[in-house]
Amino acid sequence: MYEVAGKSISDILSIDYNTFNILGLSDMRKVVGRLVSAGNKRIRRFENANESSPALNQVYRSGGAFSTKGKNLNQLRSEFARAKNFLEAKTSTRKGWRAFKKETIEGLKKKGVNITEKQFDKVWQSYEKLKEISPEVSNRGLKYAVLKDISDMTIDDDINADDIVSRLQSDINDIYERNEGLNYDAGVSGFFEIE
Repeated sequence: MYEVAGKSISDILSIDYNTFNILGLSDMRKVVGRLVSAGNKRIRRFENANESSPALNQVYRSGGAFSTKGKNLNQLRSEFARAKNFLEAKTSTRKGWRAFKKETIEGLKKKGVNITEKQFDKVWQSYEKLKEISPEVSNRGLKYAVLKDISDMTIDDDINADDIVSRLQSDINDIYERNEGLNYDAGVSGFFEIE
């Protein structure tokens, strides 16, 4: 029998593999129940603040809010893994999400992409949607050029992420040609040239 009372979420998340595998349905329900409660509190904090984050979006894509209701042992194990991934993600808290935004904005400035915190959410949403449709935008040769174009478009407050994605989707080849080779090592491309 695994005692959940008095254990922190961190203790539960670091449960050793052997102990985890011998938990019965009742104990697993208690363990997962604690994680479900903690995870759903974080989700509600984001929802109440009308915010989102990559970790939260992943939860929505993988089935929504956490639950133990009506789940068998294997389903509870899956829910444990889903909750663990969320709770351990840096962007699963509003504080972590704000820190991530700040770090990302600073990192993008170093790459010549200047965005404000006000623009960040729209830039992030647009880039993530565009990446789903056209995965090649995450290629080193395109990533910062695409982010720069997105940031330029987000200056217009009336434009939404879907409009940005539809505009850029047709321009991917032009963006690549305009920025071809900027982020590649010249030695590698020179290696493949025929002399």
